[in-house]
Amino acid sequence: MEYPICRHIKTNGLQCHAPALTGGDYCYFHNRLHVRHAQFRPNDISRPYFTAGRDLELCALEDREAVQFALSVVINALATNRIDTKRATALLYGLQLASSNAVRLNNTPETPDVVRAVESSNDGLDLAEPGAIMEVFTRLELEQSTSS
Repeated sequence: MEYPICRHIKTNGLQCHAPALTGGDYCYFHNRLHVRHAQFRPNDISRPYFTAGRDLELCALEDREAVQFALSVVINALATNRIDTKRATALLYGLQLASSNAVRLNNTPETPDVVRAVESSNDGLDLAEPGAIMEVFTRLELEQSTSS
């Protein structure tokens, strides 16, 4: 059997390889992630209300590269006086927790998996090209292929 794979692109440039939900662009995890993070993502209506020093756009902290990227955003905001020290301290503490959790993740890019072309979703998010598929084998098919 073949199933379309999730079109989410991680911060490190890798495309998620989990099966996409039927009729959807994302796997279960990334579908939930995007739905839950939508309220924090600025759009054409809310962007004018974003205030420098109060609002920072951080990506989902799903891997070590995303945590590094978020650290860079917070440190640069602090260095340019866009956020106060108290707020930066709280954010850096949260990123420290995320970093310690991410240590156990293994997201080493492999050349064939790196996304080379993207298109934008209606939300302005990058999506990997449509049409990528994965093959799913039954246990019997796997046993037959290894015994051959």
